Amino acid sequence: MIETAARIEFLKKSHLFLGLSEAELTAVASELEEKFVDVDEQVFQEEAPAEYLAIIYKGKVGFTQIVKGKTIKMHAMVKGDYFGEQGLVHGNVRDRTATGAENGTLLLILSRKSYNRLLKTAPSLRHNIEVMISSRQLALQLNYAWLNENEIIFFLARKHRFLLVQTLILPVVLLAPVFGLLVLAFMFESATFGLLGGFSLVAVLAWGAWRGLDWGNDYYIVTNQRVIWLEKVIAFYDSRTEAGMGTILSVTTDTDLYGRMFDYGTVVVRTYTGQIRLRYIRHPKQAAALIEELLNRTKEEGKRATEESMKQAIRAKLGLNKPPIPPAPAKPAKPGKKPNPFEAWWKNAFRMRSEDGNIITYRKHIFGFFRDAFPFAFGILALCGMVIAWPYLPLTQGGGVPLWFGTIIVTGVLVLFGRIIYEYLDWENDIYQVTPDQIIDISRKPFGTEDRRVALLENILSTEYKRSGLIGILLNFGTVYVMVGTEAYNFEDVADPPSVQQDIIRRQMGSKQKKTDATATAEQNRMAEWLAMYHRTLDDYNQGKDGPPPPKPG
Repeated sequence: MIETAARIEFLKKSHLFLGLSEAELTAVASELEEKFVDVDEQVFQEEAPAEYLAIIYKGKVGFTQIVKGKTIKMHAMVKGDYFGEQGLVHGNVRDRTATGAENGTLLLILSRKSYNRLLKTAPSLRHNIEVMISSRQLALQLNYAWLNENEIIFFLARKHRFLLVQTLILPVVLLAPVFGLLVLAFMFESATFGLLGGFSLVAVLAWGAWRGLDWGNDYYIVTNQRVIWLEKVIAFYDSRTEAGMGTILSVTTDTDLYGRMFDYGTVVVRTYTGQIRLRYIRHPKQAAALIEELLNRTKEEGKRATEESMKQAIRAKLGLNKPPIPPAPAKPAKPGKKPNPFEAWWKNAFRMRSEDGNIITYRKHIFGFFRDAFPFAFGILALCGMVIAWPYLPLTQGGGVPLWFGTIIVTGVLVLFGRIIYEYLDWENDIYQVTPDQIIDISRKPFGTEDRRVALLENILSTEYKRSGLIGILLNFGTVYVMVGTEAYNFEDVADPPSVQQDIIRRQMGSKQKKTDATATAEQNRMAEWLAMYHRTLDDYNQGKDGPPPPKPG
């Protein structure tokens, strides 16, 4: 049984209970029930009635969902996470199955009856719960496919509606003179005023609709791994700016009088490279508290992982670990058929992303090559058209193509075709690569110089992508901006920039983890060797091999 004081301290760390007084937290703590589950033990089943909120006090819970008759494994939740909040407010039924993923997992259960009782003494709890419900409902609607494994959206919001009202003020004001033109057209039966008024009305309404849609396209997201700002301007560009939890230094909020009245403000997330400003965000206090909670959780998880690794290193030095089971010998691979050189080239001739071993290679979008080669291809078509049209020209009198003219045409076609090949080689030679440890920007001119820039993944401070212009949005290409210290590495005009950004982030996380693990392992081995030496020396003393035993430390 967890003591009330321990429950209260645990609740204070959760954004769900932000703003509750000590008395209100005590009331919540007294209403919570404890539930233990082990590995593969079901917490609740999909389609079961939703009647309570569960907060993970210890352990881990996994989730599955049945999609088209198949059971799909979803994310897992850990200590501090919660699920089932919609059961408190809306009831409904469970949309997934929850199962224990660790032995001894402990859940704190808040039933709907207890929640309704608490609303009388802690009414602000309703607001916190509803903020999180709206975030998760919006996340389900948008269904972002680029989320990482076990990445969970806790907060998702658009800019506040107050900003929408501000953006629509000018279009609404402009409607007055537009209607004035229409009234004049009706009074004087003027076609000129009518056309001008009708055109102005359509233009103002279209502008207002565009500004409204533009307001609805910006999202701020907080997950258990990062803070994200999604920005889109219809028909012009979209971008995603983000910062991993491990790069965040501090979180502050900035509100004015209207912000305090209508519950909006700016959350300033400071990182090593600057700031991410979540402007005009709804519920800024809840968002800031959530980011701080997840930031502290990231630090605690890193500390626990280090302690566990140290424990295993000491056990290994003392010979207490079980020897690892050797892997089964791999079967020799059968020699494959050698590919045809031309088929191999053609297969990769216009590929914009390829993966060879641990190296991911990107080229610029194929649109760039077609755009640069189009004038020369058009020139070839024009020359060929001149040959076809020669017999029909008045001055040629239906005669055949003379040698001198044919020579000019053939020479022109060869020159233009050669230029197309040059443009292809120029497109093919500009590549960007992501290795397990580096990002590489290679710019090479055909038959010319090569510029190669390399940066370590571990030194990347931030990433951002933008898709600019209508063509960039329709064809899904843009630029990924990577900041390494004060230097920018730009992956220009790459296809599907969000996926490129994710590739870089995943490799960066893997590189940092690899380095962290290597450093920690070296330090742990050194400490473990000292501790093992101490225990061996102590055993020698206890066995009388080296005189009387030394005094015990402490």
